[in-house]
Amino acid sequence: MSSYQDSDSLPPRSEVGLAGFSNPGLELGEGEYERAGVEDKIEGFHLDSTRGASAGQAESQKRRGLAVRFRGVEVEIQGRQILRDVAGTVLPGELLALMGPSGSGKTTLLSVLTGRIQAKSGQVTLGGRPLTKNLRRMLCYVMQQDIFFPNLTVKDTLMCQAHLRLPDSVTFAEKEKIISVLVEELGIKKCLNTIVGNDFVRGVSGGERKRVNIACELLTDPSVMLLDEPTSGLDSSTSHSLIATLKHYAVKHQKTIISSIHQPSSLIFHMFDKLLLMSDGEVAYYGQASRIVDFFADLGMPCTAHENPADYMLDKVKESPEVRQDIVDYSNKFRISSVECPLLSKDETDTHLQSMAGELSEVKIAGTDGEGAGAELEEVESPQWASSFWMQLRTLTARNFKQQRPQILSLINVIKTLVTSIIPGLIWFQVPREEDQVKARAGMLFHLVLYWFITPIFRTLPSYPVERPIINKERLAGSYRLSAYFLAKVLSELPLAIPQLLVHITISFWLAGLNGAGAYFADMGIIALSTFTAEALGLLISVVFLRMDQTMAFSTSLIVLTVLLGGFYIQKLPFWLVWLRYLAIILFSFHATLQLEFTDDTSFRCAIQSFSPHCAAAHLNNPNETAYIPAQEILDQFIIPLPVWGNILVLVLYMLAFRVATYLVLRFVRTPGK
Repeated sequence: MSSYQDSDSLPPRSEVGLAGFSNPGLELGEGEYERAGVEDKIEGFHLDSTRGASAGQAESQKRRGLAVRFRGVEVEIQGRQILRDVAGTVLPGELLALMGPSGSGKTTLLSVLTGRIQAKSGQVTLGGRPLTKNLRRMLCYVMQQDIFFPNLTVKDTLMCQAHLRLPDSVTFAEKEKIISVLVEELGIKKCLNTIVGNDFVRGVSGGERKRVNIACELLTDPSVMLLDEPTSGLDSSTSHSLIATLKHYAVKHQKTIISSIHQPSSLIFHMFDKLLLMSDGEVAYYGQASRIVDFFADLGMPCTAHENPADYMLDKVKESPEVRQDIVDYSNKFRISSVECPLLSKDETDTHLQSMAGELSEVKIAGTDGEGAGAELEEVESPQWASSFWMQLRTLTARNFKQQRPQILSLINVIKTLVTSIIPGLIWFQVPREEDQVKARAGMLFHLVLYWFITPIFRTLPSYPVERPIINKERLAGSYRLSAYFLAKVLSELPLAIPQLLVHITISFWLAGLNGAGAYFADMGIIALSTFTAEALGLLISVVFLRMDQTMAFSTSLIVLTVLLGGFYIQKLPFWLVWLRYLAIILFSFHATLQLEFTDDTSFRCAIQSFSPHCAAAHLNNPNETAYIPAQEILDQFIIPLPVWGNILVLVLYMLAFRVATYLVLRFVRTPGK
C-alpha cells in the first residue's frame, strides 16, 4: 500500500511537484530527519533572536529555516475538543497549505504552533527542540487582519517596526537597507510613500497592505513563517501573485512557511509543496499537495480533470458525516506507519507539552565548518526586548504623533474649536462686573472647564478598542514596553492638544472679559491639567469596557453626573450625598478658576437688592456711595473648601490614579489572548 503521508515513499518532487522547486530534504529517513532537525545545515550563521539580518549580509548568510514538527496535538476549549491528534512536518524551503472547512481548527493549530495557545497534549518542536518562549522569536505569525495605523506611510510603518524589533546596534542606514531589500522582494517599492489607509482613509490596495504586513514580520529574518489566510479578501490575480512571492521567498532563502488558505484557485493550490487537510479538528489528509487527487481516487472519490482539487476536497469533507469519517479513517491508515504525520496511541497522546516556565535562554545554531557539519545547540541568556526603552519611547512617540496629527488637527476639529469659543464669547461678551452678573461669569468658566473635560474623554474613548490589536501584536502589554507606550501617548498628544486649547481659551477668555492676564495664564494651566486628567480617564474607560456601546453608555452617565455635581448648578447636597461631589473631577478645576477670577474686593459692584450682608450694610450706612461685594463672599456662595493649590493637587492625584489603574488593567487583565 503506497503512502501519501511520507515523502520518502513518493517519487522525487521534481516529477510530481512544481518545476524548479525540488527539495532533496524530502527524501530523508527517520533518523536523518532528527539529525537535520538539530543541525538544519545552517552555514555558519547564528540564529540570534534579538537581531535582524544585517544590511551587509550575503544571501548565503541569511538565517535559514528550521524544521517544524508537531505530534499528537490536542486542544480543548471550554469542554469542546478543537484539535484531535494533529501532526505534521515542514522542512526548510517548503510551503505547507493548511486547509479545511470553516471551524476545522486551522487558526487554532497556527496558534498552537506559535505558542499563543497551550495545547492539552502533544509536542511541537522547532529545529528538533521543544517550542519555548525564546524559540518563538525565531518564527513570525502574519495574522489574517492587517492591523496598521492608517495615517502612516508604508515607509513610516516599516521603519517604526524596524526600530522596535531590531537592536540598537543596527544603524539607521542598515535598517533602511533591510527595508529596501524587503520591499524590493515583496514588490511594494512603488507605494513606499503612500499611506496605509483603511476602510475610511484611502491608501494602498488590499494586496499591497497584505505584503506590508508580511514585510513587517520579515524584518527580523525569522526562520519560520506562519500565515493565517493571507489571501482573504484579495482577488484571484492578487492572491496568485502573493503566494508566488511567498513561494519564491521560501525557496530562495530556505524558509519554512506554513499558511492556512481558504478555497485557493488551482494555480495557487499547486504552488504548495505539502497539504494538511483538516476536518472537525482531525487530519483528513497529509502529504504532497500534488497527490491529493490520487488519494481521493483510491478512496473511490475521483476528481474530474477540469475540477479544482481544492474545491473538490473541501466539498467532500463537508458532504456528510459518513463521508468525512471515511476520509479520516483512510488517512489514519497511512498515518500508522508515517514518520512525518504519525498516528499516536492513547498513551502517547496523553504526553503534555513541556512547561515553558523559567525558560531564559535562546537557541543558537552554529556550524563548526563551512558545510555546517557538527553544528550543536547551545543555550545563552538574551534580553527580553531587542531595542532599548529610549528607542521604543522615541519610536512610539513619533508614530503616535503622525497618526494623531491628521485627526486632532483636522478641519472639522479646527472649525469646532473656533465655533465653540467665538459663540460663547459673544454670548458672554464683556460681562459687567456687577453682583447680579457673578453667576454669568461663573457660567463662562464652567463652560471652559466642561468643554475641555468632555472633548478629551470622547477623543480617547476609541483608543484602546482601536489599538488593542496593535498592543497585542507588538507585545506592548509587558511592563517594559507598556511604560514606553503610555509615556509616548502623553508626549505625542501634548503638542497637538495644547494649540487648540490655547486658541479656544484665548478667544473665550478675552471676549468675555474675564479677570486679566494673570488669571488667563493660570486658568490656561489649570484647564490643561484638567484636560490631561480627562484623557487619562477616557483611556481607562476604553480599557475597562471593550465594547463601544458599553463605553458610550458609561461615559454618558458619568458626564451627566459630573455636570450636575460640578459645583455650578447646585452647591448644597444632602449630607448623605456630599461624598459624590468629590467624584466630579471638574469640581476641582472649576473651583480653582473661580478662586482666580474673584480675587479683588473692589471689582464687583453691589446690586441694589443685594443678598450680601456687606452690601446691605454699605447701602444702609452710605446709600449714595458705590459699594463692592468682597471676593470671599462671592466664593462662599460656591462652597469652596480647598485652596487653589489643593484643587490642583487633587487633579494631579486623579490623573496619576487613572494612569496607574489603566496600566494595571492592561498589564494584568487585557494581556494578549484575554
